Amino acid sequence: MLIQTIQEVRQFLDNIPSFKNTGKEAANFSLERFEKFCNVLENPQNAFPAIHVAGSNGKGSTCQIIGCIYRTAGYKVGIYTSPHIISYSERFMVNDRQISDEELVLFFSSYQSLIKSFRLTYFEISTAIAFWWFARQQVQLGIIEAGLGGRLDATNIITPLVSVITNVSLDHTNILGDTIADIAREKAGIIKKGVPVVMGNMPEEAAHQIGQTAYEKQSRLLTIDELSPHWEEGKYSLQVAGKRMQLPSQLETPVQANNIAAAYRVMQALQSRLPVGENQFIEGIHRVRTLYPNRGRFEKLHPNYDWYFDGAHNLAAVQAMKQAVEIIHPVDDTVLVLSLMNDKINKKMMIEFSEFKKIVYHTLPLGRAATYEDIKKWMPKAQPFPVKQEIASKMLKELSSELVIFAGSFYFYETVRDWLELYITE
Repeated sequence: MLIQTIQEVRQFLDNIPSFKNTGKEAANFSLERFEKFCNVLENPQNAFPAIHVAGSNGKGSTCQIIGCIYRTAGYKVGIYTSPHIISYSERFMVNDRQISDEELVLFFSSYQSLIKSFRLTYFEISTAIAFWWFARQQVQLGIIEAGLGGRLDATNIITPLVSVITNVSLDHTNILGDTIADIAREKAGIIKKGVPVVMGNMPEEAAHQIGQTAYEKQSRLLTIDELSPHWEEGKYSLQVAGKRMQLPSQLETPVQANNIAAAYRVMQALQSRLPVGENQFIEGIHRVRTLYPNRGRFEKLHPNYDWYFDGAHNLAAVQAMKQAVEIIHPVDDTVLVLSLMNDKINKKMMIEFSEFKKIVYHTLPLGRAATYEDIKKWMPKAQPFPVKQEIASKMLKELSSELVIFAGSFYFYETVRDWLELYITE
């Protein structure tokens, strides 16, 4: 049956195994099939200049920062990120517009049989949509976030103007490797011959691996070290041409200083091809959260409560989240409402989470979700989130005067938003 409605699109996608539900079983670690599919589509990924962004954390924020800078400079910018938080269309942005239902229906009605015959994964379909739509929209710059790893990620069929690796930490070790060096090697797989690569703040072993790959690929390596990115009392700054460039911003966490520095290096690398003025860069940093709301990344959830959501789900991200919390209030006097995937549980991360005063755990209805029993082994003081609505409502209202961090998986975000609508009326 030919897909003709957005409801049929959603049903089609729901029937495809996704990483959200099944983990690595939903992935296909080979680029050959996907390259052949895009070739049938006449290679839309080659129709626009691109920036490719990989890393363990901060990829989405870095994409948005870069996108805001180039939008401020007057360019038509496409941004592809994943996963989505509420709506599938969020993955695809051109300037301030998400892809429409009509455009999604057009893609699936045009290529439904090919998608099936090539047996594309959920992420491959999403990546193909991004390439196809950005080409149709004739964007002047496409900013493409890598999904898992880099080397064998579907996005890696592009040849960008510049590659970015934000950072490397232990994440997806069951797929990418058990060490920082192994994971860095996979991330460094996005580096193309002769294409400059921007490297964010890295552990020494990751920096060594990325530097080695850049040398082998004859790619210029641009680091953020000399920019001395800094955050203090809500203000960011970079060391540029012997002086501190002050960068007022609606961004709220110290770790964003490194992402801003990476964006500056991207701007420098592309200055001859896509020029941006210094004032446009500064204004772009100032406007990031106006143009791209801070959804799911230390996002304040309610105007009257000190409640935040942060999709921290690996060690480095949890440490960055706690650093942001400490700016507001001591971690050991803060409540954590947590939900995780079972492949994210490890001793070091559980120790980090255990520092919160009170921990409430919610099990998501997903095959990959960690259960309360899984968490209880590591954090005996954790208590389960109530199943009954009246008890859940009472608990949340009792927390109205507390600093509460809802954290863990980005897939938890929609559930938390539902709780606010269901239980919180103020």
